[in-house]
Amino acid sequence: MSLQIDDTPAALTAAQTLTGWRREFCVELLGDGQARIFLRVVEHPSLKATELHRGVLFHRVGAAFGDLAACVAAARDPLERLAKGASRQQPSKENLFAAVTYDRAAWEQVVGAVDAWQRRPHGVAAR
Repeated sequence: MSLQIDDTPAALTAAQTLTGWRREFCVELLGDGQARIFLRVVEHPSLKATELHRGVLFHRVGAAFGDLAACVAAARDPLERLAKGASRQQPSKENLFAAVTYDRAAWEQVVGAVDAWQRRPHGVAAR
């Protein structure tokens, strides 16, 4: 199992924040217990069906979000469960948009861990 962390900075300027740009925490489910985790900046909210077609789950995070590695460390257990339970699939007539199946409960736990990490008092290390 492998979690690949792409910690390329996702810069968000004050002007972008004021005009509706947002930052998203993303997990690309690669299959075989592997996932790529990254932050991105988007001008418009991402569309779930479009991202599922690419195998990407996303969660909006605050403009001050910055330490991806520390957040991933705090959410490692549910992230590993999510990656382990995901599998890539070929789109079919019954499932045209989702290129991946995944454990929705594990994703909700990831979202909860990311949100809890964001709410922690500044200067407190992740547990």
